[in-house]
Amino acid sequence: MRLRISFLATLLFGFLCMESSAQNSAINPLAEKIHQQKIAVEQTPARNDGEAWLKLAVLHQDAAQYHEAERAYSKAIELLHAGNPLTLADALDLMGTMYVERGQTAKAEPLEEKALAIRENAKNALGTGISHMHLSALSLGKRDFSAAEAEATIAVSLLAPEDSHPAMRTEASPEEQMMALADLSLAQCMSGACNAAVPGLQRALRIAHAHYTAKSVPVGILDFLLGYAFWKSGNEHSAEEQMRSGTEEMATQLGWGHPTYLRALKSYRTFLSETGHTSEAQEVAARIAKLETPQTRAQAGSDNLPIGLGLLP
Repeated sequence: MRLRISFLATLLFGFLCMESSAQNSAINPLAEKIHQQKIAVEQTPARNDGEAWLKLAVLHQDAAQYHEAERAYSKAIELLHAGNPLTLADALDLMGTMYVERGQTAKAEPLEEKALAIRENAKNALGTGISHMHLSALSLGKRDFSAAEAEATIAVSLLAPEDSHPAMRTEASPEEQMMALADLSLAQCMSGACNAAVPGLQRALRIAHAHYTAKSVPVGILDFLLGYAFWKSGNEHSAEEQMRSGTEEMATQLGWGHPTYLRALKSYRTFLSETGHTSEAQEVAARIAKLETPQTRAQAGSDNLPIGLGLLP
């Protein structure tokens, strides 16, 4: 299974939703895919197919339906114990990312460590890099920024080695390379070194532009994160441009009210308020009010947190 950008994997490819009305904002574009996969796992032999349950779990996670995702992951892991250990590692790892997204790092850590041990034992360099990347995100969630940077540095060395080292080869997908670079940049920025984070985010954004359309979720997230790094580095002009572009790009696919989008809007509102853009901040606040529910409010979290790709989400 290939890595997703946080919990946004199936959002990368191609559904549109509008953010212009309360009715549309309540529509989850993954609902039909989830419905079809539920039907699939209720049928024989898929009922006993760990990979089918894993697919359902991922869909629920990407739709921010965490309780349903947890049940599906548990079923998948139960069935996958008798199969390919690397597929089991994928399931453990992805379930760990779900807990990280929810801020439940104590539940995530043993899953991520077990996935790493399986991948290292199998000498799976790609999987090992992904595990270190997710352990970096977990450390960010625990606000252990030193550990996060250490884990992310290993992940980047395995998934996104510098272009200046042609002898280094990676099987990592563009998503995996972008995620590793973004996690390292976030760890640097959260440690107070946002200037050091900018080059990695710019490199990740170049990868995104090379592989995705301008209005895609990866481009939108990375534009926003780069804007956040500019903001915290004191470059307010570049920050406004990148954060505005990022939220607009995310809105095309996440504007129905996904917690990642709401978290981005909240950070953008804080930036606008702190930099004297009062009317624009009020406009963003009105957009948030149209989309928020008690559930999404809890999931989106604090106004002052960056949306992050490992935590974002």
